Amino acid sequence: MIQETEGNPKTVQEAQSFSDWPKWKEAMDHKISLLKHAGTWTTVPCPHGKNVVRCKWEFRLKRKADSSIDKYKACLVTRGFTQIYGVDYYDTYSLVTWLVSFHFILAITMHNDWEVEAFNFNSAYLNGELDADEEIYMQELPGYETSEVDVVKWLLKALYGLKQARRKWYDTLHTAMTDLGFQVAGADPGVFVAHIKKHMLVLMVHVNDCTMTGSSPKLIMAYKGKLHKWYALMDLRPMSWLLGIQVMHDCEMWAISLSISRKKLVLFLLIPFLPPK
Repeated sequence: MIQETEGNPKTVQEAQSFSDWPKWKEAMDHKISLLKHAGTWTTVPCPHGKNVVRCKWEFRLKRKADSSIDKYKACLVTRGFTQIYGVDYYDTYSLVTWLVSFHFILAITMHNDWEVEAFNFNSAYLNGELDADEEIYMQELPGYETSEVDVVKWLLKALYGLKQARRKWYDTLHTAMTDLGFQVAGADPGVFVAHIKKHMLVLMVHVNDCTMTGSSPKLIMAYKGKLHKWYALMDLRPMSWLLGIQVMHDCEMWAISLSISRKKLVLFLLIPFLPPK
């Protein structure tokens, strides 16, 4: 019981031994449903001489502030280390906003009294399309094996764990932002900027976590809505957390406090500003 309440199962077999296995199974079924709906793969006979990538389930209990269980989460991930460079993957790097850019842009928002909104994309990697020369086959799903012999999943989308998954998602988001009239900032490829009449919008991207700010709150909401029509996202509204960093605005002091808590050590970074003209 202690193991069940304090830890997460490492394998399907271990999850099946827990008393709350029906909850884990429900989370797995939900994930499979989402993957199928997204057209992540098609089942085909195992081609001769092709590399077959392994996969696994990752389980995690999401808890509320009072430590009570909020939800059971199951995620199917590929074991990227079983991929072969030049055979089923090429570029792997992904462009994200530098932390110094976050600091600089936050300083601008405070000086100009701009709103800062946060959101993240749901199942972001599944929006990344694999190229025709990236022929990736994955083993049958643990816990969902069929009676068919020598069948595999031919991946059509960039499933989590693939070495190129982050890169594919960035390319997809880059195309979407360009279509919306944004341009990549010359100093940081993780920052997108748009000039709309007399207003300015700035989007900072770190994989699937995004922060948007600008001179018009109405435009911020409008463009979040446009993105949501293309890719499902969770609107977190005013930013209070940034990559594990708590962000606190002190309007009286004209400052932003960034708090990083690790064990008992709390580091506070205070960025002072002059009031706007």
